[in-house]
Amino acid sequence: MTVKHATFTLERVYPVSPERVFAAWSDPAAKAGWFTVAGGEHSLDFRVGGREVTSGPPGDGPRMTFETRYEDIAENERIVYASTLSADDLLSTVSVTTVLIEAEAEGTRLTLIEQGTFLDGHEEPGWREQGTGCWLDDLGTALTK
Repeated sequence: MTVKHATFTLERVYPVSPERVFAAWSDPAAKAGWFTVAGGEHSLDFRVGGREVTSGPPGDGPRMTFETRYEDIAENERIVYASTLSADDLLSTVSVTTVLIEAEAEGTRLTLIEQGTFLDGHEEPGWREQGTGCWLDDLGTALTK
């Protein structure tokens, strides 16, 4: 049994207002448009103490489930959440994530800092960082449509 700890920081600048970026995280339909996979399930209760659950579509492999609890929300400025990722009933990671949303001349700078505990080699820190970067790129695409 092994445990790895890792922290990563990702930044993106989007050519829209902080209000639009925050809405893309807080509105269930908007978030489902960039955060979920085709055929997957998604529910979002965006409030302090609220939960979000995203799961992959049924298939040949294990069913991936990402569960989040929102710990702190400052409208248009900050989102803090704790999450788990499981494959079927096997816990792979536990993490705490902070999303900072800041206005700047070109639009909005989003900074995401994630601190993770990766269990027994079921997920690697680099995989999580890459996947989270893809989500943020998908968010950028959704914001510029």
